[in-house]
Amino acid sequence: MPQVLAAITLPINPPSSSPILTIPQIWAGLIVKCKGPQHFVAAMSDCRVTSESATQIVRVITVGKDGMMGSPPGTELRERIELAEPMKADFHMDNGTLISNIVSVGGQGPDDLYMTFTFDVVAPEGTDTKSEQAKIEQTGLATVGHTIDVIRGLVKEGKL
Repeated sequence: MPQVLAAITLPINPPSSSPILTIPQIWAGLIVKCKGPQHFVAAMSDCRVTSESATQIVRVITVGKDGMMGSPPGTELRERIELAEPMKADFHMDNGTLISNIVSVGGQGPDDLYMTFTFDVVAPEGTDTKSEQAKIEQTGLATVGHTIDVIRGLVKEGKL
């Protein structure tokens, strides 16, 4: 099976952002994303958490109307999420795909934080991997930005 690799990083607290997000707030937001991804990821329409512990969440997601990484709309995918608080969530799909959400610290002080999503996607045979990589990078960029925006909104609403 072909493999498609991509990584996208965005600053969490660019100069115009308000409020400034902290690592505990970001981690809490990532946990919300693990349990309710459809609010963060347009390609997912539903989620059912089947088991949960301090270091792992198992869920079944339903692919939304536009499909997702080779899966058609309506497909149910099982994911095992390994949690490494407060910096990483690894999303292991049954087909071998691994997506990681990583929070990192820059060198300019405690507010200099970054969010990176990495994609190690197992694609169906015959996939144009360069085209698929470009699609993943485009949707991944939007998803990283939207994830930060949703977390910031939850903080503003007092929900995190």
